[in-house]
Amino acid sequence: MKVLHLTPELPMWPGGTGGATRQFHLLRRLVELGHEVTVVAPVAQGQEAGAEGLEGAGIRTLLAPRPASRAREALAALARRPALAPAALSAPVLAWQVGVFWSTLRPLAKRALERERPDVLSVEHDNAAAWLGDLSDAPPAVLTLQNVGWHYYSNRAAAASGPRRAAMRAEAGRFRRHNLRHLNGYARLVAMSERDRGDLLDAGITAPVDVVPNGVASDELLPLAEPEGPPVLIFTGTLDHPPNAEGVAWFADEAWPAIRASRPDARLLVVGRNPPPSVTRLASRPGIEVVGPVPDMRDWYARATAAVVPLLSGGGSRLKILEALASGRATVSTTVGAEGLELEDERELLLADGAERFAAATLRVLDDAELRTGLATTGRELVEHRYDWRVLGEYLARTLEAAATGRRLPSAPA
Repeated sequence: MKVLHLTPELPMWPGGTGGATRQFHLLRRLVELGHEVTVVAPVAQGQEAGAEGLEGAGIRTLLAPRPASRAREALAALARRPALAPAALSAPVLAWQVGVFWSTLRPLAKRALERERPDVLSVEHDNAAAWLGDLSDAPPAVLTLQNVGWHYYSNRAAAASGPRRAAMRAEAGRFRRHNLRHLNGYARLVAMSERDRGDLLDAGITAPVDVVPNGVASDELLPLAEPEGPPVLIFTGTLDHPPNAEGVAWFADEAWPAIRASRPDARLLVVGRNPPPSVTRLASRPGIEVVGPVPDMRDWYARATAAVVPLLSGGGSRLKILEALASGRATVSTTVGAEGLELEDERELLLADGAERFAAATLRVLDDAELRTGLATTGRELVEHRYDWRVLGEYLARTLEAAATGRRLPSAPA
């Protein structure tokens, strides 16, 4: 099967966002299964290694370099596609932004369609859903929604207040209208979780929706021995992603003081790319180190006693939890933080909402070595069985084949 994959972000690992990591592993698995994959994507300065990683995995690429100046990029896109100007008034912000990318990607996509004649088209992110309408000669297409846009912004609105809440609600409405306008043009949709699938169906989406959750390379992230010495917590993620910045700041403000009062020797490592000022300022707090981007997460999980995922908003499902469990680290998460993953409280992790309960659950993990070991063991077992990229890649291949041939397919992986 020939797959043409269109995406507004370069699939890359290591060093990419959660979405870029997901794409890299799943596309690599498609190649391992014998399929031909071509990626059309923008590439920003500094992502050259990511482009080389795709080619090293046997994935063909047609890439559009992004200029250093975002203003110049937007002006050039408006010159090529004047319709972008009025679209700014009604389109979701992210959909408008990827429309800027599309002005340079569309000629590459049309060239790939003409030359390679793919069996199926794969589009990543619902903010890029409108791209299909620009390709009249496209084969059957599958859209992957790493977040259901209106659910993501509704979730963020619920965690906000005042004008920010109103802005998030308005963006949720724009995304709902955007998705209802474009999603039914696809042969199939791929959601991250049953919750996301239900949101789509409840909204009146009629395209078949399959679930291919996020995963982890459990053959590369192996269980690590617990470090000696004072307890160390770790929080990971792309730190300029608003739910991550919001969540770790909430943890530092509301839960960390109680943890430090009980365990004055405890430390918190905040690891991830692009920390904004609201996150870098946390390094002034006792016991908190803002590490920033790192080339290999394994070295940092090796330093940690346990992981925390104190998210208050967002959507999709969380690679950070899966990576922590694969690394053998007991994890404490809010309910929102674990949304989209089939994890059982007190078995694979601890779930706690509210600052007092979250702090208490974290202290339980730090103070009880037997609890940590049990959570780490059962969490690792679940990751290997249900969330390994190799398993998920096989299901994605069946989803793409079903779109290409019109066959029926179960809605969730076994």
